[in-house]
Amino acid sequence: MGKKTKVVIDTNVMVSAFGWHGKPEEIVRLVTKGRITNFISIEILTELGRVLSYAKFKFSEALQVEIIETVFSMSSVVSTSEPLNIIVDDPEDNKILECAASAKVDFIITGDKHLLNLKSFRGVEILTPEEFLLKWSGT
Repeated sequence: MGKKTKVVIDTNVMVSAFGWHGKPEEIVRLVTKGRITNFISIEILTELGRVLSYAKFKFSEALQVEIIETVFSMSSVVSTSEPLNIIVDDPEDNKILECAASAKVDFIITGDKHLLNLKSFRGVEILTPEEFLLKWSGT
């Protein structure tokens, strides 16, 4: 890809990257190395903080803070200007679409079925981490 690829990485992928590694971690590594640019909104960052605190994930408070600081520092923060109601089954997912629309990204990277079922949104491809890595490495 000629220009730097712009993405929105969904909360579920971020949590997986820091907790279980694998493909999500590879994507975060691409961001930290400056190979792709991740965009995030305050709403997504707030959701990330909430999800990291779930007892089932067993992230210590110190690690939760470190993850949020890492995601914040490696991402470009955008203000979302257009409230959307595309995903009615899980309205919380709309914050990902709002961020993608505001930042005019190339891809949304997610494991969320509501988002994946859309396949694309306003020209933005919605892919799993595996699908994104295959597409990205092939360019």
